Amino acid sequence: MIIQFVNRQSKYPLSHWRRLLIAVLPVAVQNTPVGEQIIHKGMTTSVCVTFAGPRVMRRINFDTRRINQLTDVLAFPMLEMTDGHLLGKPGIEDFDPAYPDQPTLFLGDVILSLDRAFLQSAEYGHSKEREVAFLGVHGLLHLLGYDHSADEQAQVMEQKQRQILDLVAFDGRRIT
Repeated sequence: MIIQFVNRQSKYPLSHWRRLLIAVLPVAVQNTPVGEQIIHKGMTTSVCVTFAGPRVMRRINFDTRRINQLTDVLAFPMLEMTDGHLLGKPGIEDFDPAYPDQPTLFLGDVILSLDRAFLQSAEYGHSKEREVAFLGVHGLLHLLGYDHSADEQAQVMEQKQRQILDLVAFDGRRIT
């Protein structure tokens, strides 16, 4: 998996959080139907992760969802999927032209607020690493067509998030 990072905040150094997401996001893709399909066909995926400061995150949330408040993670998928299954065969336009030597499906953009993640980790009583990993997985699952707007969908997505986080080790230890 290819992960591109964009920094739109100036409060936190990012090397630790980039390393965490580099450990977590490939596990998330590999443990979904589309990931298994892509690996089997010798392809890879790419995603863009943006770390956004509070003003940027609030503005994106308002511009795209008309919600004028800070949120923790936003996801903007590039492919049509449902519960990790591609809806239709990918066309040439679905492959990332930046990687002509390896077929690379661009999944979309995940925008993450470290400010909100750190507040939530304190509220929920778990580590910052666990919250950032959770939000990264949550955003990526949205790119893969998972949703939580209905109770049944929420249960499927929550189970998938737990399954993925249980598989991940970071700096030699589990993050759950």
